[in-house]
Order: sequence, then C-alpha cells, then structure tokens
Amino acid sequence: MRFRFTIANKIGIGFGVLMVFVLINILFSRSTLKRNDEIRQKIANVYQPSAKAIDELSMMLTESKILIENWVTKAEGSTNYKKRLINLHKSGYPELSKKLKVISNSWSKNNQNKLDTLFLAIDSLMLEHKLIMNELSKITDYGNTDNLQEAKNKVKEEGAIMQLTDRILLNLTALTKNFESQMAKENDAMKASFQNFKYLIIWTGVILFFTIFIIALVITSTLVRPINLLKRIIINMSQGELPDKPVRARSDEIGEMAKALNDLINGLKKISQFSKEIGKGNYTSDFKPLGSNDELGNSLLLMRQNLKTASEEAEMRRIENFQRSWTSQGLAEFGEMLRESKDSLEELTNQILTRLVRYLDASVGGLFILNDDNKEDVFLELIAFYAFDRRKYTEKRIEIGESLVGQCVLENETIFMSEIPKDYINITSGLGKDDPRSLLIVPLKLNEEVYGVVELASFKTFEPYQIEFVEKIGESIASTISSAKINLHTSKLLQESNEKSERLTKQEEESRKQIEQMEKSIEELKIEKEKEKEQNKVLINQFKTDISSIRKLNDENQKELEKTKMDYKNVSHAVDNALGTYALSITGEFIEANDRYLQMAGISFNELKGKKLDELMAEEEAKEFDIQNFIPNLLSGHIYRKTNRYLISNESKWFYETFTPLYDEEGKFTKILSLVSDLTESKVKEQEFEIAISKLQEDMKKLKHRMV
Repeated sequence: MRFRFTIANKIGIGFGVLMVFVLINILFSRSTLKRNDEIRQKIANVYQPSAKAIDELSMMLTESKILIENWVTKAEGSTNYKKRLINLHKSGYPELSKKLKVISNSWSKNNQNKLDTLFLAIDSLMLEHKLIMNELSKITDYGNTDNLQEAKNKVKEEGAIMQLTDRILLNLTALTKNFESQMAKENDAMKASFQNFKYLIIWTGVILFFTIFIIALVITSTLVRPINLLKRIIINMSQGELPDKPVRARSDEIGEMAKALNDLINGLKKISQFSKEIGKGNYTSDFKPLGSNDELGNSLLLMRQNLKTASEEAEMRRIENFQRSWTSQGLAEFGEMLRESKDSLEELTNQILTRLVRYLDASVGGLFILNDDNKEDVFLELIAFYAFDRRKYTEKRIEIGESLVGQCVLENETIFMSEIPKDYINITSGLGKDDPRSLLIVPLKLNEEVYGVVELASFKTFEPYQIEFVEKIGESIASTISSAKINLHTSKLLQESNEKSERLTKQEEESRKQIEQMEKSIEELKIEKEKEKEQNKVLINQFKTDISSIRKLNDENQKELEKTKMDYKNVSHAVDNALGTYALSITGEFIEANDRYLQMAGISFNELKGKKLDELMAEEEAKEFDIQNFIPNLLSGHIYRKTNRYLISNESKWFYETFTPLYDEEGKFTKILSLVSDLTESKVKEQEFEIAISKLQEDMKKLKHRMV
C-alpha cells in the first residue's frame, strides 16, 4: 500500500523528529545533571568536610604548641591554658580524630595511608604532652630543675615537640592542598559539563526552530496559526517558561497534540509547585507523577522521601546529643557539689534537692533519709524539701512500706507515675493550686543498700533520660549520706572516750585525797603515841612497816594510774586516727599510707610501696576484684565501699574500706584515697581500758580495807 503524507503523517513525522531531539536533550540533560550532582555531593560530603576537618586539626595542633609551651614556662598565674590543653587531650583531639576516621572511609587508599601515618605521629606528640603534663602537674613540680629543664628543651623552637608538631603541620598542609586540588579538578569538570550542556540547549533550539519552520511550510495555511502557537509555547517551555492559559483544543490531530501539551504543562506546573514545597521543607504536600514511567516525577518523590528521612534522622541526632550533653553537664555539676565539704548533712541535702528540682524543671521535691539509729525502729525521715505542701508533711516520719515513698524503699525500685492519685500532692502558685502531671520516686542506693528516697513531682512528664539521670545522682547522694553517718559514729566514739577520761580523772583525785588523809592520820597517831614510845615501840615499828607497805602500794597504784593515762592517750589517738588511710596511683599502686594502716596491716611502707592493691588480697578476693573497671567507675562519680580480706605476712586481715577519687585545684584526677576501719581492735582496747579501771577500783577497796 502506498504511503500517503496526510496531515497526521506530516505532523507525526515533524513531531517525531522533534521528539527525538527532545528525548536526546532530556537524556543528555539528565545524565549531565546526575553526573554534576554526584560531583557536587562528593565535593560537599567528602572534599569540603575533609579539608575543613584537616584545617581544624592544624589549628588544634598550632594551639597545642602555644599551650604546652605555656604549661612549661608559666608555673603560676592563670590556669586557663592548662584547662584548655587538658580539654584538648580529653575531648578535642579524640572527637576530631574520630570524625576524620569516619570521613576518610571515602578517601583514596593513598590518602588513607597518609592520614594513618599522621595519626601515629600525632599520638606520639600527645604522649609527649602527657608526660610533661604529668611531670609538671603541680606548682611544686616546677621546683625539680632537671625535669623542668628537660621539658623546656622539648618545647623550644628546635625542641623535639616543636619539630614534630611542625612536621605534622607540613604534612597536614600538603594533604589539604591535595583535597583542594581535587576539588578544583571536580569543579572544572562540572563547569565544562555545564558548558557542553549550554551548547546542547542552544543547538537543540536552533535545530528545533528550523525543523518547525520546514514543517510550517509543508502544512497548509489552515494549520499554520495553531502550529505557530504551539511552536511559541514549545520555545517558551524550552526556556523554562510555562503558559498561563491552556492551549485551545481542536477535533483534529493538532487538537490531540494541544491536549497532550496542556497535560504536559499542567504536569510541569505541578512539578514546579511540588519542588517549591520541598524547598520550603514541606514534605507532606500531595503530588502524583504524570505516569508510572514519569522519571522526573518519581525522582522528585524519591528525593522528597530521602530529604524527609534525613530531616527526621537529623532531628533524632539533635535530641540525642542534647540529652547526652544535658546528662553530662548535670553529673559534673552535682559531682562538684557532692565533693564540697559542708558543715551539716541537712544543709548539703537542701542544696542538692533545690539544684535537682530546678535542673529537672520540676515543681516540688522531697528528700528522705533512712533513720536506722534504733535497729528495732527503722523509718524514713524527711530531711529536705522544696515547695512541698506543708499540710501534707506535718509529720516528717514515714514507715517502711507506708505510702509510695515507703513502698519505694521496700521494693528498692524506682516508681514513676503519670497518673497521680487525687490530692496526693498539690502544687501551689500565685494562680492557685493544681495537681502535678507526673511523679518520680527514686531510691538512694549504693551497692543495692538503700540510704534514702528522693521524691519529685512536675507539671511536665519526666523523660526516660531524666529518670536515668536521677538514678545515677541517687548513687552519689547515697554515698555522701554513708560517709556522713561514718563521721557521726566516729564523733560519738570520741565523745564517749572523753567522758571516760573525765571519770578516770575524778577517781584519781579521790584516791589521792584518801592517801593524804591516811598519811595525816598516821602522823597524828605518831604524835599521840610519842609519849608511849617505850611502851609501844613494837606497835610503832609495825605501823611503820604498814606505812611503808601502803606507800609502796600507793606507788604501784600511781604507776598503774600513769599506765592507765597512757592507755587513755593511746585510745584518744586511736579515736583521732580511727580510720587507717592509704592512697593509690591511677594504675592502682600504693603511694601513701599512714601509721595507723601500717600498724593494722602489720607491714612497713617500704614493703608496701609500689605494690598493687589486688596483689595483697586473698586469692578469692583478688579474682572478684576487677581493677580495670574499678578506677573508671570511681572517676564516673561512684564511691566504692566494701569489706575486703587481705593476706599479709601469712596472716588474714579484714578491712572495711571506702575508696574516693581525689582531684587537684584544676580538677585533674591525682590519686585514689581509701579509708580503712578495724572495729575489732578498737573494741579490744575499750575492754582493756574498762578492766584497768575496774582493777584500780578493786585495789582502792583493798587499801581501804587494810587501813580499817
């Protein structure tokens, strides 16, 4: 059958040619945009962050040069540079190195090897810093001229530290230039691609123009006008301009084209509006692709989903970072408060509770301490409160198991309620009274032993990270309460010892008066019997013998009294030093010990010095004692208390020990202090003291009996 050039065929051929050019243009444009987007993402996600992170590392190392030099050359004055250097070692460099290691996963193998080499050099540099910081950690360390001169030699311009730092900075600069060079190459490639894309658009427009012109000459004059209209619309669309009004549809093939063009225009308008909504951050706007094969529409939908997911993940990371920062700051503030010395437990607990309520943005709070002075009558006592309803707490005593607070102690578990019983707590403000929205009751426990309870209520709901924070703080508060009770018990023992000393002094005075009275009576008897000297000579000699015996007995009693006084002084000294102490280094080795501990342990300091704590423990105790986790737990704010058994000189000794980390004035961890109690020896000395007094009283009774 012979092919006929009908209007539909001519238009079909003409637009077929146009569609080929449009398709080629779309494909090339899509390929160009995709490639340029890949280059842009690589620059934004790899090169720029890498160059920025390396610059930050260079600035950090440059700053470390100044800080370590100030550390060595400025013994006194502001310690701000020391804190900055400590923070640089503690958090600045570790965080930045972690960030670089993550980014370097996208680097070339050569750049990764360079970075690994740089990290080894920087680690060596940081180790040199730490050696100097440890050797010159206190003002007194600067008096050691050898160490000071050695440190100064290292931080001189030609010193080892400065030379190593300069070499690292040169390598970092070279690595930065490498990334900048790569970014420049990628930018040039992207510019060249856009230039080719520009030429393609121009040539495509030219070809389309001439093609449309030829088709217009062929088509009859009745089709020229609508075709010209379509041409103008297409040309405008090729320049990014969409018509405001739809093309009028006709009943012929051109009408079908007009209808298709109208659909395309409407679709492009929807795509444009959808893109604007995405640019505004609206990821919920309604949009449907032009068809199942609409690549641009489907790509926009995929892009919206990816952007929405990225936005949600960024928000989650922001919330997690805020919670971690909030918890770390709170632990630091409360740890500093608990380390401060207070005159009374009530004052300290009031400050802790007030700070805790305000930090949690709560409304009311109460702190109860377990009163176990009488083992037969143990109860909870309200020692501090904040904005409590006074009518609810007219009684400061709560029995174990009574109310939610008592139940918390009984179960030894945290209680959180979002539905609070009516009238349980009323929060009073200038606008009236209202019930809180949430209630949090946390036991103050240490090593599963409860020392008290903190109760908090708020109009807001307590978040899980806030509840976990209160539980961690509760362990530190419990440790503080435990230490306060030990100090109170020691003061009580001292008072009892003083009272016994006073009684002993009174008894000594009474004994002295009795002896004086007896001597006076004997003297009077001698004067009275002088007249009967010859008759009573034998009797007088007997009296003299008795007097000699009495004086001898008195001398023995006096010696016994002196011995008793010395025993009392020893007891007083033992009370003053009721707790043996020793200090451990950051690696767990003995560095200090007082005489009380050395006496209790039965070992000299030369034998003890340099040994680790677990080396003196009995075998079963050493297996349970984990020195690796012991020190990090102490540094996180915990106070470790435990009764340990030691094997010293083949002799078993049991010590009740409390371990506490110590810091210098700059907040730097220096050593671990242990307080050691040996209550058995104190009780033995007290019994010996009472036996000595009883023996003295019996001797005095015998003396009186002989005088009679």
